[in-house]
Amino acid sequence: MDEKKVNDRFIIIRNMLLVVFAVILVKILYMTVFKYEHYTELAENKTYKELPIKAPRGDIKDKNGKILATTKNQFTVQVSADGISKTDSDKNSMANEISLKLINLLEKNKEEYKDEFPIYIENGKYYYTYDKDIAEYKESEGIPQNLNAKQSFYYIVDKLIDEGVLSQEDKRLEASKLQAKLNKNGEYPPILVSKWVFTQEKNKTDWLASYKINEKDISAKDAFDKIKDYYSAKTGKTKTSMPLNEGMSDADARKVLVVRDLLKSQGYSRYNPVTIAQDISESTISQIEENLMELPGVSIANEPVRYYPNGTLAGHVLGHIGKIPSTKESEYLEKGYLKSDLVGLAGIEKNYESQLRGTDGYKKVQVDAVGKITKEIEVSEPKSGDTVYLSIDKDLQEVAEDSLKRVIDYARTGGTFKSQYGDKSGGGTAPNAKSGALIAIDVNTGDVLASVSYPSYDPNLFTKGSISYSEYADLEPENKNDSLSPSKLLNLATQGVFQPGSTFKMITGMAALENGLDPNYAINDPGMIKYGERKFADYIWHKSKRNHGITNLYKAIQESCNIYFYTIGTGKYLGTGSDLGINMGPDKILEYAKLFGLDDYTGLIDEIEENKGTVPTTEQKLKSTQTLLKSYLEKSMGEAFTDITKEKNPKEFESRIDEIVGWAAEENTPGRVEVINRLIKLKVKEDLAEGFADNIVFNYLKFAKWGTADTFNLSIGQGENAYTPAQMARYVAAIANGGNLVELSVVKKTISSDYQTVVEDTNKSEKIDFKNSDNLKELVQGMKQMATLSSAKSVFGTLPVSVAAKTGTAEKSGKIPTKDEYQYLIDHMGTYGVSKDEAVALSEELIKEREEELSKERENEIKEQLKDKKLDEKERKSLEGELAEGVSVKLDYDNDKLMASYLRKAIQQLNPKATDTIIDQFKSDYDAFAWTVAFAPADDPEIAVVAMIPQGNESSYALLPVREVIGAYMGLNKDAEKTTDKNTDEDEKTTNEEKNINFGSQIKN
Repeated sequence: MDEKKVNDRFIIIRNMLLVVFAVILVKILYMTVFKYEHYTELAENKTYKELPIKAPRGDIKDKNGKILATTKNQFTVQVSADGISKTDSDKNSMANEISLKLINLLEKNKEEYKDEFPIYIENGKYYYTYDKDIAEYKESEGIPQNLNAKQSFYYIVDKLIDEGVLSQEDKRLEASKLQAKLNKNGEYPPILVSKWVFTQEKNKTDWLASYKINEKDISAKDAFDKIKDYYSAKTGKTKTSMPLNEGMSDADARKVLVVRDLLKSQGYSRYNPVTIAQDISESTISQIEENLMELPGVSIANEPVRYYPNGTLAGHVLGHIGKIPSTKESEYLEKGYLKSDLVGLAGIEKNYESQLRGTDGYKKVQVDAVGKITKEIEVSEPKSGDTVYLSIDKDLQEVAEDSLKRVIDYARTGGTFKSQYGDKSGGGTAPNAKSGALIAIDVNTGDVLASVSYPSYDPNLFTKGSISYSEYADLEPENKNDSLSPSKLLNLATQGVFQPGSTFKMITGMAALENGLDPNYAINDPGMIKYGERKFADYIWHKSKRNHGITNLYKAIQESCNIYFYTIGTGKYLGTGSDLGINMGPDKILEYAKLFGLDDYTGLIDEIEENKGTVPTTEQKLKSTQTLLKSYLEKSMGEAFTDITKEKNPKEFESRIDEIVGWAAEENTPGRVEVINRLIKLKVKEDLAEGFADNIVFNYLKFAKWGTADTFNLSIGQGENAYTPAQMARYVAAIANGGNLVELSVVKKTISSDYQTVVEDTNKSEKIDFKNSDNLKELVQGMKQMATLSSAKSVFGTLPVSVAAKTGTAEKSGKIPTKDEYQYLIDHMGTYGVSKDEAVALSEELIKEREEELSKERENEIKEQLKDKKLDEKERKSLEGELAEGVSVKLDYDNDKLMASYLRKAIQQLNPKATDTIIDQFKSDYDAFAWTVAFAPADDPEIAVVAMIPQGNESSYALLPVREVIGAYMGLNKDAEKTTDKNTDEDEKTTNEEKNINFGSQIKN
């Protein structure tokens, strides 16, 4: 009985559940079939959205709280994918129609909008922007346009080998390690060495694949048509009210694709609104608001935008922001970034990205059919990034930038350098002075107070995420063949490596003092000495055949007596060759250069971009000479042997070249006759042997090993010496502070947006292991005399504060390359002892040979790839097709640098006596680098300042901005108290807010 009751209950419950499910099912059918139109309209008229609220980046301020980089709000136009996909009465998507209307409206109002669609149309032809980027990169680096990624990579490697930066041994490194070495030397080829493709090639492949286009070599036009088809469906869920492939011009179709592709590129986040135009006018705002019914999915937003209120001021220190680099996209996405986010790409913006980046908020809202917000449901406020305080003093930075720019103009064009400390008239003796650097630091802490590189750039250019080609071209060097041609993006203060000239002499002096020199030891300076066939002289001898007379260390620093430093650098009295009784030589000078930090980074590399000069070694010279000799021989001797050629007998050719290179290391350097005989024995053509011997002996072998002449050059900051202004400032600060090597930094502290966390930046300071730090006082005395008794007295004598200083002019060897090297060679062909027609014809043969070499390399590369069993079938077919057609690599005949290199090679093959010196004789010489290093007050130092002007020609020019900066720092400017900042109110507000900071702060060690 009980069992029957239980079964009846189960049946009742089951029937009830069935009825409930039946009712639900009927309701669902009723809503989705019979009432579909009604409920769809309700849903469309009452949509709930979560809108992101962009967080402002943290401010960057100077040491006193004055704003250097901040955020300002701008009205922007945003588009959301779900919004513009609204359908019309026939259920057709209106996305294309809305996109076209929006772009036409923006263009009509002359608004700039984000155009990242990677196919552009020019003169009726279709191109990929990816290909354009690769071509522009190759052009900027002088790489032949026909070289693939791997060939381009090794083209850069070969160029650095030719320049002595890399060696042949480096070339044999595994690709990723070689790439790391390139990066270390400031070369960043946009190439994925794991796959041997340009990053933009991979980006193109990935982008096409997102549209299901997998054809390897599809043309831009065909891809454009396929993408038009992609957005022109006539059936299904994505059918459109405005097909792009029916009667619409490609110009209009591209406008649509600009919007559609931008939304598609957001991936999983494509339903978040995307900004398509920034800083729009009130007229555009009103027109969009008035047309919201026709522009669903389009909205006006008030967004934070990065802003640099002072334009170019401290541009290299601040850096700039931009789009996420494609090679790091996945890395950023994993951290929670959106593809559309802008990130720091240089300077403080890059290295403090994690601190400056804020946390985005969101707003949950209800919107109506036209996307207008009808109700705000929930808001999570964004959190701004941390504020980064720099050690830079904005007012001092302004003085430094202004004075450096004015002195460069004065040096180049003449006139009068105006200053409250005394005007200087004249100038105009440095016509090639077009750039410069200045850095000022606290000698005790290493804090950077001002850092200038001229010319600079305005970081505001990059705040929209990208810049135009013309804008970028303006940032590049005017003469790409000239390594000293001013580059606005290069920070000369921390990345420019230059010979220091006489500003290095205190290192030679300290090394000598530490190894037995009495600072009162004096020589009777002759003005000039001969060593072998070469003359070595003082600056005043070159200028007026005078000398310095009786000179001790103090006077040698004061008057920059080269011969005194030759004497103490070698440890020998040059008149008789007798020993001075001090333990000196090149190794001692190099040892002390390292003690002063000239072989290391300064500490700035963790905050802004920094290169470093390195202290040379006596062994390095031989290695560098051998590298340069091998490069010369490989280029010039391809057809020089009677029995072999470089192309047909590569192994034997390399063996003979290595044998010749080995002569440089022999203890007794072979002379001209010996080299001629050896070359003939190696079966070099007899009519060429003499010319090659002259080049080999007089341009390489004679200078291969370290000699006394090299020590002379080392002791006065010439030769292999080369350092950045930042390294020089650190070294001079160590003299000023009594022997402490301080770490440089431009960052003072960071403060969280809620003012609860402070991270102080502390700089390391290390006591230099001198035998007696008091020896530094002797250097200071010489520097004080330089500022008060030499010609510098007219500059520093007007300051009511004592200064210790040293000037320097460093010679740069070589000639200034022309903008059109090929034409230069043609114009002067008659002086090279060769026929123009013969030289041009031979250069064409050499080019053809190189093309055949590259074609063979490409053919072998394809064959190797085809051996890979895992190779994609489409890729296999493409490679097989390329092989079947016959591989043919062609060099870029429009590349001036490349064509000139082959013409030069042809000239030298036709006439081996036509050395580079002879060929370049009609070019202008480089002018000397102008340096000044100083600190003040001389007896209780606080600030060290270094100024350097490439091709400044006279060190007196570099004195002027140093004086202006010291005067401003010491508060001597007449208008110092009147100096105000545009952001005074904001600065005061910041100061008041900081009073409430919880200083339970972290200290960065």
